[in-house]
Amino acid sequence: MYSADKVDGAISETVFHDVPVDSAVKQVRMDRFDVVLLSTIAAKRDLCLVRLHGHGFHRLRVSRTALIESDADCYPELARWGQALHDCPAKADGLLWRSRQYDDSYACLLFGDRVGRRDLEVVAPSLPLALGHGRELVDAAAVDAGITLVV
Repeated sequence: MYSADKVDGAISETVFHDVPVDSAVKQVRMDRFDVVLLSTIAAKRDLCLVRLHGHGFHRLRVSRTALIESDADCYPELARWGQALHDCPAKADGLLWRSRQYDDSYACLLFGDRVGRRDLEVVAPSLPLALGHGRELVDAAAVDAGITLVV
């Protein structure tokens, strides 16, 4: 499960994830939002997260660029990093990093075999991103990021 600590971070790490930051043309098709809900959740227990920010990179002896700012063609290598961090003896519940697309937010990936539904609770009603207030949040984030939403 992917999550973020801010709405713009959650939108940026999901439906805006593949939009190149340095591209002159930034577009996202609206049908990407059809099945996406924005949910506010809280952990019912303390989670052990690998820090991929601050000194976390020094401890791993890897750069932010290599793990966070790489392109889609590097995903196989990133998957190996994720597997290695999952398999380490500390038994982390997930990974925590500064969002690549919206660095005012922390993004988090929780390992599904370590964090179950019973470990989390929804603390606010979920919003569909395709309509209503959810759509307003997407529209505002798109304007702020210079992204055009297309049908």
